[in-house]
Amino acid sequence: MQIDLYCDESRQDLLANKEAITSNNRYVSIGGLLVPRDKRDLLKQRLNDLKLKYGIVKEFKWGNVSENKLDFYKALVNLFFEAEFRDVCFRCVVIDALEIDNEKYNDDDQELGYYKFYYQLIHNWVNSRDKYYIFTDYKTNKEKDRLQELRRILNRQFVQDNVEIIQAIDSAESVILQFQNILMGTVSYKYNYRENGSSIAKLQLVSYVEEKLGRKIGATNSAEYKFNIFRINLSGGNR
Repeated sequence: MQIDLYCDESRQDLLANKEAITSNNRYVSIGGLLVPRDKRDLLKQRLNDLKLKYGIVKEFKWGNVSENKLDFYKALVNLFFEAEFRDVCFRCVVIDALEIDNEKYNDDDQELGYYKFYYQLIHNWVNSRDKYYIFTDYKTNKEKDRLQELRRILNRQFVQDNVEIIQAIDSAESVILQFQNILMGTVSYKYNYRENGSSIAKLQLVSYVEEKLGRKIGATNSAEYKFNIFRINLSGGNR
């Protein structure tokens, strides 16, 4: 099977700037949406249909969630949980920025540490039965070969190269990457604000996802398929 992974991150600046950490700005999230390629065009069509229905013209993203467009964002959540897209799944790793020690573990290279977390997001997700095409949002890297190095490291676990490409794309041109950003936004908001966020619309959307899940947003069992959260604990343990 051919599979696309759409990946993005939230609050990644905290990996390099501990001075920016506050009680409501502490957790970094790196997330991905797995889409079987035979469902990709249908998912794009359904997302664009929702944009047309709710009058969304430009890029949609977590930062734009508001009360007057809340019905649109709830419709996105409904789409994710539709039976037709049961094999479309979301995975996210969450890192406590207070636990980051780039000097000790990453040769004082926060970019290297960042891609190590990307590796943690992906490597247990991929398998030798399928071919993977990974798309990330654009990020300016100090080392230009970071994405290809990540691909090479991921492929070490296979007899043949199962990760065909890792490519940076513009989120403004990918409704699926924008879709992933909304799901990841609910995780990031819950971890950073718990129940104390100032945005009523975002709190309502978090609660709506939790209603659909039948549980609170938080670390899951590794076997959880549809909505998996891996809380990396650098101070000891992995969840």
